[in-house]
Amino acid sequence: MLQYLSVLLLFYYNQLIVQNSFAIKGSFKDYDGVIYLNYNNMTDSAFVRNGIFAFTGDIDLPIPASLITKDSRQVYYNEFVLEPGELNVQVDTTTKNFNGKLIYSVNSTVLGGGKTNALLDSFYNSFAANRSSLEHKSITDKKQKYIQALRGFVSQYPKEMASMILIEQASPGFSQQELISFYEAFDVKAKNSYYGVRLKKIIDKNNKAVVKTPIKDFAQTDLHGKLISISSLRGKWVLVNFWASWCLPCRQENPNLIRIYQKYKSKGFEVLGVSLDANQKNWLKAVEQDKLTWLNVSDLRGSQNEVALLFNVEVIPDNILIDREGRIIAKKISSEELEQLLNNVF
Repeated sequence: MLQYLSVLLLFYYNQLIVQNSFAIKGSFKDYDGVIYLNYNNMTDSAFVRNGIFAFTGDIDLPIPASLITKDSRQVYYNEFVLEPGELNVQVDTTTKNFNGKLIYSVNSTVLGGGKTNALLDSFYNSFAANRSSLEHKSITDKKQKYIQALRGFVSQYPKEMASMILIEQASPGFSQQELISFYEAFDVKAKNSYYGVRLKKIIDKNNKAVVKTPIKDFAQTDLHGKLISISSLRGKWVLVNFWASWCLPCRQENPNLIRIYQKYKSKGFEVLGVSLDANQKNWLKAVEQDKLTWLNVSDLRGSQNEVALLFNVEVIPDNILIDREGRIIAKKISSEELEQLLNNVF
């Protein structure tokens, strides 16, 4: 019996070691020499012989890593996700002339192995497969489609490290409330991981930057050519809503905003719609069709709208909620979150 227990314990111990170890099988064509692996504040080295090299080590969770070489030229290198298990990594190099200087890059690509890398590849490949349909879309629309696709991926894999990595990379495209919701879905171990700590720092930074920050003053013309400034609305709670006639999610959200506006406008709530349209006719038609009775302004410069650039708006719909004193209270909030906040205020 004791012998059986010893064997069983040894089995579980070996399984634990396997789960926390990694093994890189690498290929580096037309290179013989030393290659360095940087990860977890450590550097390991290996010899590349006949285009083949290998690394082994121990890590608990996926972390960023890079493979580099020492070179007299200026060297750039990319990061890849190093995770427990066996990874097949391919390395190649490129040399470009930039302003008379040779820029030497070492590029690492994970070709196979590891659940996190497999999920990342599946997302990137799935989005790339639909890239042709976005060929003639604006940059703003492309970013919006990417965020929509990522939302779908995260809803399917809410607790996977691949989702955390993708969320952290695309964090400017999500509302603060979304980021918090995504973060809270992960377990404690994931939250304490490298990527979890980075995501938490972004959330904390956003909180610090948003709460009680005075909004920068701006002014644009309304539907009748009258100049409307945000400072002229002081004394009201104002939602600055960035949208466009061509933005389907924006148009789909308008009925919810209309309902909230009608509920609270008599209590001191106003909406200032900032359109990222470039065509005045399309803008006016959308305002009429959607029955947007609040203030609507635009400079008709499309994605280069001056106010959108002022507040680093990259994906629409987007919004900023300010209080009676003109201080930013929240950014990128959904209609549900907006209604709950206004219900508490009024």
